[in-house]
Amino acid sequence: MHRIIQSGFPVARVACLLLVLAVGARAQSVEPLAAPPKEEEIRKSLEQITAVFDAVSTHLADPVDPVSAIYGGVLPGVLARLDPFSVFLDKDQFQLMQQQSRGVRQGFGAVLSVQAGRIIVLQSVPDSPFGRAGLGPGDRIVGINGKRVASLDLEELVQLLNEARSGKVRLAVLQGGSVVARDYEMDPTELPSPTVDKKFLWDAAVGYLHIARIEPGTPDEIRKTLEEWSPQPLRGLIMDLRDNPGGSVEAAVEIAGMFLPQGATVVSLQGRSVPERKYLVEEPPPYPAMPLVVLLNSRSASAAEMIAAALQDHDRAWLVGEPSFGKGVAEAVMPLSEGNALVLTTARYYTPQGRSLQKPLPGTSLAGILEGGPRQFFTDHGRPIGEQGGVEPDQRAEPWRLDQWTEILQQTTAFINFAQGLVDRRKPVTEQFQVDDQVLEEFRRYLRQSGMEIPEPDWQGDLPFIRMSIQAEVLNLVFGIGKGDEAALRADPQARVAAEAISQAERLLATPAAQPVWR
Repeated sequence: MHRIIQSGFPVARVACLLLVLAVGARAQSVEPLAAPPKEEEIRKSLEQITAVFDAVSTHLADPVDPVSAIYGGVLPGVLARLDPFSVFLDKDQFQLMQQQSRGVRQGFGAVLSVQAGRIIVLQSVPDSPFGRAGLGPGDRIVGINGKRVASLDLEELVQLLNEARSGKVRLAVLQGGSVVARDYEMDPTELPSPTVDKKFLWDAAVGYLHIARIEPGTPDEIRKTLEEWSPQPLRGLIMDLRDNPGGSVEAAVEIAGMFLPQGATVVSLQGRSVPERKYLVEEPPPYPAMPLVVLLNSRSASAAEMIAAALQDHDRAWLVGEPSFGKGVAEAVMPLSEGNALVLTTARYYTPQGRSLQKPLPGTSLAGILEGGPRQFFTDHGRPIGEQGGVEPDQRAEPWRLDQWTEILQQTTAFINFAQGLVDRRKPVTEQFQVDDQVLEEFRRYLRQSGMEIPEPDWQGDLPFIRMSIQAEVLNLVFGIGKGDEAALRADPQARVAAEAISQAERLLATPAAQPVWR
């Protein structure tokens, strides 16, 4: 097992505990519910709950903790009948959510490869504790606060790294080819958490950027990236929203507004207790004519889907990949007593042409969201688009499809272990490193010595993925994860289709609108 850990990010295990509103709780950004239940009905329901709880606490064979009973039993039952997005946050979880929304994390500014008995630095952030200490790709952490890394298994190392974020840490590090560890002392600090986590020029005139999540600072990150490439005009841009869980609606509107005309609708909000609202592009776009391809997959959700759907409805981007997740509901965060909070679904989001972004969820309050079956919609240029919940790409593209043996291999440390040995034997390694037949034979011999023999048909079928994995790990270790990510993406089948689809995006921009440019 092998984990990539970003030391600027706490390991967030936010359990979805569910809780009803406490007495005196205040709701934020939500108006009073229309047609509220009668006070008498509420009073009777609360009396029933109180009576059951009194009976349990008095007569149950073993004592029961009242807080655990309510948080873990009564309240999950209440909210479970609603939808999976309405959740209770205890004080710690609420504070973590607020910290994450600010786009900062407590840490040391490094991306680490963590295996049982070994920690390797893959990248350090400039002007972070790791960056200022001069630590970088390939450096090996052999001791943390006096504990030998070699003697600890994976879970122990993850726990140790999490604990180290809470205060001053002492590290023993082997740098380069040194056999003598150097000691470093550093304090964790709040670090900006970039949301544009992968970016490079695919070729001289096509830019690629991956947006990991949508936060208030994301539009500025995108602008800064495009400005870095501005000395030469781009022929097109690939915006990768795969695995993006969403985030800030306002930031999503701003991102879409970089490419859509002023006044265009990006998304609309409708709910029983929330006034209908349309989110419009407020300023002239800085990139009105840049050909744009958007990559999606089944883990593209929420605000990421809003961006993709708006660009598709207005014929402003060509969408490539797989159907998106289908999360199109809005949640209000309601602070409660004792520092807790309730996250409650209050409204639904719709695309500019009126399509529901929410996928039906059987067994919940969202089961009948597309009652009557999917309807037919049309883009600004008159192209037919469906409504199944989520966003259907204009062009399907399949991800890596691997044989069983390669999937097993991917879950082991074989690639990074082999890459480390290769880097140690072959110095120097340049950025142009390629995996030739000799390297493949060395890797296959390494697997045999490790007790793994991949059948010939599986080996031949997955050779492109195997070449890519070795190349990416070698470049990770020598030049940092930016170069490794670039190598992996250049071989990625969906990203390759997206690069070829720039010509489709150009044709889309050249097609005259059959209807008004925006609604």
